[in-house]
Amino acid sequence: MVEKLRTGVIGCGIIGKTHIRRYQEMREDVEVLAVADINEAEARRVAQENGIPHVFTDYKELLAVEEIDAVDVCLPNFLHAPVTIDALNAGKHVFCEKPMAITAQEAEAMVAAAKKNGKHLAVQMASLFQREAKVAKKLIEEGALGRVYYASASHFRRRGRVYVDGYATPHFVQKDKAGGGTLADTGIYHIARMVWFLDNPPVETVTASTFQEIPMDEKRRQESGYSVEEFGVGFVRFQGDITLTIEEAWAAHMDGGTGDRVFGSHGGLRLEPFTFFTSLYDMDGNVTFDLGAYERRMVSLGYWPARGYNSPQEHFVWSVLGRVEPIDTAGIGVTVVRITEAMYRSAETRQEISFV
Repeated sequence: MVEKLRTGVIGCGIIGKTHIRRYQEMREDVEVLAVADINEAEARRVAQENGIPHVFTDYKELLAVEEIDAVDVCLPNFLHAPVTIDALNAGKHVFCEKPMAITAQEAEAMVAAAKKNGKHLAVQMASLFQREAKVAKKLIEEGALGRVYYASASHFRRRGRVYVDGYATPHFVQKDKAGGGTLADTGIYHIARMVWFLDNPPVETVTASTFQEIPMDEKRRQESGYSVEEFGVGFVRFQGDITLTIEEAWAAHMDGGTGDRVFGSHGGLRLEPFTFFTSLYDMDGNVTFDLGAYERRMVSLGYWPARGYNSPQEHFVWSVLGRVEPIDTAGIGVTVVRITEAMYRSAETRQEISFV
């Protein structure tokens, strides 16, 4: 087992630069050997700034570098599947930016390629590594909630549509390149966290509606080719009589939503502010915890959540190096894409989508 992971980053845009910075913070565990981007000038600038020795304009040339153990795919959404599959077939482990893919068929092909080549595939799911999420998962696994039967993810931005509200690049709001709008962007994080809490059960049915209602700057709309939703709502039934509701908005005339909540037969959780709702001796109680103290104690004792579970990139590196048991973010990713794809199809057809 190698002591340091040697990686290459494909894509030097906003996300690629962010990932490179995070790898630089883990220099004792990972070394970035190469970057690839069709914008050669920007790729060379990023490489020089970060001391990265190799630069390519064709990602397949990066994949041919034998010394590289893993690659990080930081490209527009529609390229995630083909580039990831190429990398896995080239014998590289892969860390892929979210969303995993645009369609469930693509996501399943990515998992199949990882299995065929015996390589680790991970998807960027930062929401799983937040302190509240890790503690919630522990309480659920310990049985504190009893049988979990319902979960709700409700998150609104007041005004934060990509590009048309002033940030990032146009491909994020083009349906053919991004796959969707708020559901495929911010919604991915919240759906993934709920799927993880629920232990990734099979999806039975999905019903959804999507909206684009709030006016936007017409010049930005035209030059971006805006063709995605700003607001999505959905109702998901899972095998085992478990239900998930989703509200996600890039823009809404409303406050921040009700956040993430999980309901069980013996207790319930609200993630922010973190509260455990339960009954003891027939008395109802709302319990808060010192999560900071708990995390510090677990780290000092060497238990989970400790190093290797602090961020999705650190978790990927440590998983490949064999230091921690990996969370199956690829398996979760397939389910998330299955849900979002079905939500878009339901919204378009005005019908429930069934998987049974």
